[in-house]
Amino acid sequence: MKKTLISLMTAALMMASAAPVQLTAAADDTESESIIGTLPDWTPTNFAEAMKLYNEHGKCYVADNYICMMRIVPHFMKNDYKFGISGSMADINTPASAGQQFFELEIPQKPDPDDIDAVNAYNEYCDSIGLYSHDYSFFEHWQDCKTQDAFAVEMFRVMPGEDLTVLWQKKNDDGEYVTTREYTFENKDGNTVETDIYSWLPDSVPEYNDFVMKYGEVSVHDGYIAYWTSYNPSAGASVRMEQSGEGRIEEFMESQCSLLELQPVDDTPISSISSVFVYKPVADGMADVEWRRGRTFSDTEPVASTTGKFEIKDNCSVVLNWSPYRKINTQFSFIDADTGELIDIPDDDSRNIYLLATTKGVPATSRIFDIATNPCIVDDENAYSENWSYAFEYDSPAGAYEINDIKPTLETPEYREVTCKLKWRPYGDVNGDRRLAVSDLILVQRWLTGASDAELKNWEAADYCRDNCINSLDLPAMRRALLKSLSMPVWPEKLSTTHGEFIITGPDRKLYAGPGTEYEVLKTVPKGTNLTEYGYDPESPDWVYAEITDTERGWVRVSCDGEKNIEFKYELIDKPVIYLYPQEETDVHVELELTESRLSTTYPRYNGGWDVTAYPDGSLLNKADGTHHRYLFWDSVDCTTKFDLSKGFCVAGEDTESFLKEKLTYMGLTEDEMNEFIVYWLPRMEHNAYNLITFQGKAYTDTAKLDITPAPDSMLRVFMAYKPLEDSVDIEPQQLETFERKGFTVVEWGGTELS
Repeated sequence: MKKTLISLMTAALMMASAAPVQLTAAADDTESESIIGTLPDWTPTNFAEAMKLYNEHGKCYVADNYICMMRIVPHFMKNDYKFGISGSMADINTPASAGQQFFELEIPQKPDPDDIDAVNAYNEYCDSIGLYSHDYSFFEHWQDCKTQDAFAVEMFRVMPGEDLTVLWQKKNDDGEYVTTREYTFENKDGNTVETDIYSWLPDSVPEYNDFVMKYGEVSVHDGYIAYWTSYNPSAGASVRMEQSGEGRIEEFMESQCSLLELQPVDDTPISSISSVFVYKPVADGMADVEWRRGRTFSDTEPVASTTGKFEIKDNCSVVLNWSPYRKINTQFSFIDADTGELIDIPDDDSRNIYLLATTKGVPATSRIFDIATNPCIVDDENAYSENWSYAFEYDSPAGAYEINDIKPTLETPEYREVTCKLKWRPYGDVNGDRRLAVSDLILVQRWLTGASDAELKNWEAADYCRDNCINSLDLPAMRRALLKSLSMPVWPEKLSTTHGEFIITGPDRKLYAGPGTEYEVLKTVPKGTNLTEYGYDPESPDWVYAEITDTERGWVRVSCDGEKNIEFKYELIDKPVIYLYPQEETDVHVELELTESRLSTTYPRYNGGWDVTAYPDGSLLNKADGTHHRYLFWDSVDCTTKFDLSKGFCVAGEDTESFLKEKLTYMGLTEDEMNEFIVYWLPRMEHNAYNLITFQGKAYTDTAKLDITPAPDSMLRVFMAYKPLEDSVDIEPQQLETFERKGFTVVEWGGTELS
């Protein structure tokens, strides 16, 4: 039956075959009157509201001490489905509503295109049910379809001290109702809680995403084993489990987590579904399990696999998860290699102590774990890996701890213990100029002889014997450290991600062991030789750490007596990152076309484009390898783009942070996006005397084009070009535009340092 849409919405009906339900605020538990008719305001009253609640919370939602059951049933079979109840609440006053409600999709009248109010009301109704195409042919097909879906909805409540079992029942071929699913609840202390397997097993997309982030790919719950994956059965893919060992498991159920979507009918195949497969143990012992997903019989498409390892004992009542993909905590213990004691972690918020973990692959990625105690527990199952390298960052002017040995010493299903043996290395920097030099050795010698003007700013930095005092025994060790520092290449304070190429154009063509002419000369570079930048030291801005070959690296002077000594060959497009924010889970294809630069590093890997599943919260699932990401990363080299510097801002280095916060917020970056931008760029900019900063438009977007499918509704591309300056300059201020996020939103930021 068709109804005029405007009057339909005005009357707040928008449902069919449903008894009216009184809505009020959720009743207080202390009220003694009947609970019928006092439902919370989130109770669904039509198809659109039921669909929204179902897509967010699945088949069962518990809130405000109310239980909402939502079941999708064919409309022509709605009398074959019902909810049954048992438990102590069955004899009190339940369910909480006037009985089972059936909400069917309301078919609107096709609006007159000349009637703006009718068109707006029609579009609003389409949006409420997720039909963003506004294609009326969908409703025409729905009316002719024999398998129209409806929502069976009923509300329940459990009073304090009582329990409730809700039975999902369906009529069989003999006309009898049989139970197909069972939910249990109890209210011991005034709060209703679910006590069945569905209390932790997700059955909606948001619950699935939270479950994956919290528990990992393989987990154990209440004696059940859970494995999550996404696969496309319409394309012939399947999930198969193979096992070996004395322990045995068998499949108990599959919980599919998908959205109910109303889309125009076409030939588009069904996309991948996300599922949690649940298994129960059937025999004690160790069980090695492998899940294989994909088109098993295809010779061209790879089959992805995940392994699990489980210890089943006590007659299948206990299951321990030893799988490599389980979520566990990691406990790090930091031990002084000389004393064998735990090192002291100062209780001082101003101290910056952390463990830096870096992948050994290309491109390298890093993670930082803050260290506040020793031992320190890190809530991250990936905190330790044999495939990562580690550095212990201990902010002290006297010296640093270097990792001598790191290895796991104990592992349980819940956590892993890792022991780090650290070797103390004094800096020798007693005069406070942030490096060990001949001047430090001379200062210590004069201090030991009682020179009245010999003042040690960091005496601990020269305590090489570690006896809490400075004496003649420390001098030989300090001298050896100095000779070693002058002859061995000094590792840069900051690593460059751009790896720009340059040639030496000035008079000093020497490659030094450190950022200073007092260091040993490692090589004289022939004129015209190409060098690659690999790092720098913010305290030595006139030096760059460079590579000639894989085995020849050292420091090169940037300038000599105020004149440029090197010249970069090209500008670089540095770390653009792309965020995707669809309104619902969406498969997205992203391609990048560069016309004036060459693609260098991408993560995840760019193979003719990125194919990801994007979620409304911005998280991404890379389809190529199943990894999760916050954004898509790329950079390029050999850039010949002529950036527009006619308008912009001249900002003092110390004011860079506040400037970026103001401008990036104005242009439309979120707080998280802005923070990630500033964390990356601020260390490069704040130590400059001044920065000439411009935000590029067509000069950037025309030479680095993005092609995204489906096309976004709104897109913001922030690209900063800046040039370090010694003196302030006058420049016409740049007029920036604000950005409004609409629908499927794409945000990108990046930048480049101009020579």
